[in-house]
Amino acid sequence: MIFGLLVAAAASVYIDPEKLKRTLTKKAGTAIFGSVVFGALTPFCACGTMAIVVAMMATVLPWGPIMAFLTSSPIMGPDEFIIFAGIINFRFAVALTIASIGIGIFSGYITHIIDKKTKFLKNQIRLVDTKSETSCCGESNVKTCSSDGCNSTNIEYSKRDSKLNKLLTKYKIIELLKVLYNLGVKRVIPFFALFAAVGYMISQFVPAEIITRYLGTGNHFAVPILALIGLPLYAGSASAAPLVNTLIEAGVSQGALLSFMITGSGTSIAVIAGLLTIMKKNAILLYLAFLIGFGILSGYLFDLYLFIF
Repeated sequence: MIFGLLVAAAASVYIDPEKLKRTLTKKAGTAIFGSVVFGALTPFCACGTMAIVVAMMATVLPWGPIMAFLTSSPIMGPDEFIIFAGIINFRFAVALTIASIGIGIFSGYITHIIDKKTKFLKNQIRLVDTKSETSCCGESNVKTCSSDGCNSTNIEYSKRDSKLNKLLTKYKIIELLKVLYNLGVKRVIPFFALFAAVGYMISQFVPAEIITRYLGTGNHFAVPILALIGLPLYAGSASAAPLVNTLIEAGVSQGALLSFMITGSGTSIAVIAGLLTIMKKNAILLYLAFLIGFGILSGYLFDLYLFIF
């Protein structure tokens, strides 16, 4: 978990989303693929993706790349992969990564076709204030400071002339520590402890036969059940890893848990409320359809893979 948090913090501090965004072209195929890669390799939660989406809309990118990034980004990032691989298992982490890439490419190209062939997505962007780039996760994922010294760390340490302080400023060490605190201490670790406690309570007080009867691989409805349970909940972050691990040990279908992570990562009430500020009804319905449909499909395919291999 600590290593995963370090990766997430380093990516947030040292990778500029604006520069990555500018590498996307307006050619649909290239932009969709670039958006998926961008989304899969950056540690943005579902809420945090909204600032990037606003920036994408400001560049008049077509709906295909926007939907590709919006669906792929919250499902998996480098920090989640490390934590899931270490706490749950490597196959689950790989499956969630493949699902993240798959849903991004699929939703991107389908959205591109819908955008070109129909009027379903016409006028579906709300007027938003692109200067406000904070997310419902607390911190902005987009660096808006210019090179003239608006960064508070630079201002604070410019008054001192020691080599150590220059080193800390040059390599953004103070900023990195702040992100680690905001990400780890304030967000991931508390929820990690909460989900670990819930998992412990389930393992101690819920009979295993009840879990396997309703949510095990023998129940063909386990995948859609957990996919629907994940809809209103924000349970797609790395902090949910101990709960998922406990449920797997209790006999819950890994495919069902995969679908739960997909829907839980991008369809919570807070996320939809945030999306309502930048998108209209048709765009949000399409977004939900992609996550729910692909989440259920991915769950069944992963269970089938585990059954065969």
